[in-house]
Amino acid sequence: MNGSSITSAHVRRGVLFMVNIGVPLIVGVWRGEPVAALLGALVGMLLAFADNDGELLSRLRLLVVNAAVLAAGGVIGWLCRDSAPALWAVFVAITLSVGMAARSGRAPLLAGRHGAMAFIVAATVPDFATHQLWYLLGALALNAVSRTIDHLLAGPCPMQPAAQLRVPTEHSGWFRFALAYLGAAVVALWIGKTLDPVHTIWVVVTTLVVMQPDARASYRRIVERVLGTFVGVVAAWLISMLFHSAIVICIAIVLVAPLIPHHLAHRYWLHTALIALMVLLAYDLTVLSARGLAGLLTERLEDILLGCAIALFGTAAAFPHEAVLGFDQLVGDSPPKE
Repeated sequence: MNGSSITSAHVRRGVLFMVNIGVPLIVGVWRGEPVAALLGALVGMLLAFADNDGELLSRLRLLVVNAAVLAAGGVIGWLCRDSAPALWAVFVAITLSVGMAARSGRAPLLAGRHGAMAFIVAATVPDFATHQLWYLLGALALNAVSRTIDHLLAGPCPMQPAAQLRVPTEHSGWFRFALAYLGAAVVALWIGKTLDPVHTIWVVVTTLVVMQPDARASYRRIVERVLGTFVGVVAAWLISMLFHSAIVICIAIVLVAPLIPHHLAHRYWLHTALIALMVLLAYDLTVLSARGLAGLLTERLEDILLGCAIALFGTAAAFPHEAVLGFDQLVGDSPPKE
């Protein structure tokens, strides 16, 4: 399986994403609970990423671990929301742990990032309705059921090959990356908190996601995330302007959902664009206002630029010797020198 040809694994993962994003979205809109629909779709997407190419028990184990970390991050974030010292102390511990988890591979890093995202969302959202909890539990159950059916029908589902990273080879290099990752996340949270909760979530999540334990990979993600976000928010604005209808918006999200998992490794800008398009369209369902969504264009680009700029400085601090070389290779798209 390569980055361009379509295989059965692409179709299977696309169907899983479509089901796990589309079902909670449609149920929430049908019940007149668009905010819960947005939360259910987002959690459904995050849990859909928490998959592997192993046997069914391995796939379900990874799902349960990610769900548990998401839940723990959310509960801890909610408990810390009214205590600044506790919030900062826990956030420092979480982000340092995530930075070190990158050394252990994809699964620990994925779970750690999900926990950090849940923590910052729960610590900053203004309120949380009890009925929304059922959508989160439903997203977990739906992922488990859809994954089980997929495996019983077709067996293990191959993963898309990931881009090879030039990661640190010594413990000191990993620790320096973890400290830089922590520092970047703290700066992102501090800047976000001077703005408002929505800005905080986007700035912090951007920093957490784009910063990689590889200088060149980080620079590429930074550039492509800015481009992808711009494409995604413009597309969302156009759809909302042309089709001011909840039904049309739901159809657009369901059509976009199966495309999300296939571009992470080879076309990160498109991967980012699709997620931004899905999230903003789902957000538009909560207001159904093209004018309101149009205002997000500038706001989200500001948030992404802030998060990417912070990640840029964090990457340079983590890899001072590779920083200039990595950026030169990114601009020239030349292979790394040995």
